[in-house]
Amino acid sequence: MITISDVIKYLEQLFPKQLAFDKDPIGLHVGNVNRTVTKVLVTLDVTEAVVKEALKQGANLIISHHPFIYRPLTTINTNTPKGKIIELVLKHDLTIYSMHTNYDIAPGGMNDCLAEALELTQIKPLILTKCENFSKIAIYVPTTHVEIVRNAMVKGGVGQIGNYSHCTFATQGTGTFKPLEGSQPYLGNTNELAQVEEVKLEGVLKSDHLNHMLELVKAVHPYEEIAYDYYALNGPNLGTQYGLGRIGQVSNSGLSAREYIDFVKTKLQVNHVRFIGNLDKKIRTVAIIGGSGSSYIAAVKTKKADLFITGDVGFHDGQDALDLGLNVLDVGHHVESMMKVHVAEILNNKMENIAIDSVISTDPFKFI
Repeated sequence: MITISDVIKYLEQLFPKQLAFDKDPIGLHVGNVNRTVTKVLVTLDVTEAVVKEALKQGANLIISHHPFIYRPLTTINTNTPKGKIIELVLKHDLTIYSMHTNYDIAPGGMNDCLAEALELTQIKPLILTKCENFSKIAIYVPTTHVEIVRNAMVKGGVGQIGNYSHCTFATQGTGTFKPLEGSQPYLGNTNELAQVEEVKLEGVLKSDHLNHMLELVKAVHPYEEIAYDYYALNGPNLGTQYGLGRIGQVSNSGLSAREYIDFVKTKLQVNHVRFIGNLDKKIRTVAIIGGSGSSYIAAVKTKKADLFITGDVGFHDGQDALDLGLNVLDVGHHVESMMKVHVAEILNNKMENIAIDSVISTDPFKFI
């Protein structure tokens, strides 16, 4: 039996919560994660119509991109639109879970989907938000316990370098120590200096895995007190860089902005866009941020993109872009709805036939 918690844990492996912006209200919004999941409905936004769709489809877990409770509620008035949804969700034992900026930033998330839909190549994060920190760990262990300790280290994340695992280095030497009163030494005698043949096991791991790895080692290491060295590593290309948005090269270089806009409209399935800049500009490098990215106009200008694609561009932001000489294409916020099919496919590949994508459009705008 698959629980709602099982589904959430899997998604959080792919789109870690720690990648989200501070104060972004991601995660569980309403409900109980310990229930058995019946079906998952994936949606861009949670509306009353979407909740009723979940009920009709037999889904008891709703996964949304935009947080259902974006601003804290001081009361739950069931006469208000938000209150009606909460009442409906609780009455029918539904659960609402949201992945927002963690899904935007994580590899394989929203912005990668948009970049791949536009067939960009050499795709990289646009606005860097985090870089994984790596460290070196060296643990001293008696020769009798080398393999069991090595396996615990590896299980805790040590030794993963690119497409290789179990990358460690062992150096043999002599360790000395004197057990004092009150100690219970595995080797040696109290108040006598001991000399023991030991091995120093070394390896690289992600810095935030240290505590978990040490717990695994302590469970199998024979010493009462474990000796180890731990220090941060600095250098290029040591860790994955995470960031909001993507920048890449177009696959059909040489198109003017006017021509490339038609390509974008087809690939992102939008009928209406707004443009700022020079329609005759040749487009080779494209930057994209799903949702509202106009606050990054100045930062994107420094990336030397020929076109910045985003949504929700305000009047004054548009003027700033024009003054800076940055071409901007506003495709709207609702292009992010492609996440519905993407997340449903991810879940169905892992847990067959568990998810469906909502057929309801939550775009509030109509073009007349």
